[in-house]
Amino acid sequence: MSSTRNLKDDHIVIRRVRDIAQTCSYKLYNNIYVPIEHIEIISVIIEEFVDNFHHGKEEKAYFPETKGKNNFAEDVRKFLIEHELGRRIANMLRREIRVWREKEKSGLLKKYDTGIKELNQMEPIARFLKSYAIFIDDHTGKEDKFFDLIMSKAVITNEEDNHLLKHYELCKNQVGGKERIEEMIKLIEYLEVQDWMKSTN
Repeated sequence: MSSTRNLKDDHIVIRRVRDIAQTCSYKLYNNIYVPIEHIEIISVIIEEFVDNFHHGKEEKAYFPETKGKNNFAEDVRKFLIEHELGRRIANMLRREIRVWREKEKSGLLKKYDTGIKELNQMEPIARFLKSYAIFIDDHTGKEDKFFDLIMSKAVITNEEDNHLLKHYELCKNQVGGKERIEEMIKLIEYLEVQDWMKSTN
């Protein structure tokens, strides 16, 4: 597999995360119960798989290799700015989850579960989940076009490709290795089969 195809394959998985975040946001806006533990899992997947692993591969290996080719420096600069935007949204999501948990522990909120009328207090979490889903949709779409251009112009040599793939392995090790990545995929699969994901209410 080429280094570029590897990143495009990550995007397929990341779009599954987008679908989960989007559905979760929709359910919260419609006062449908989603366990806070599941929202915390979404946040962990965003931080570890999307940002640390996938964006890590792009920022530490792929973009430095491609930014000097075919006047791609401006494209790369824009993608890096977008990564920062994604991080800010993810940080705000994590902050709101912490705020919710602190209110719950201090007794300012009843335990969040079915039947409670305080679901509207999940609005900030719903908002940042929706924002992150929009970010993923827009960002991966633009990057895929960039990757297609790189593949069609064959701007990465075989030697550079092999070097990038080796660097990806280092990135994988930095986030806990193959086992941790597999765990992230299992968490995505776990969320995809939850009742709140399947129901259309």
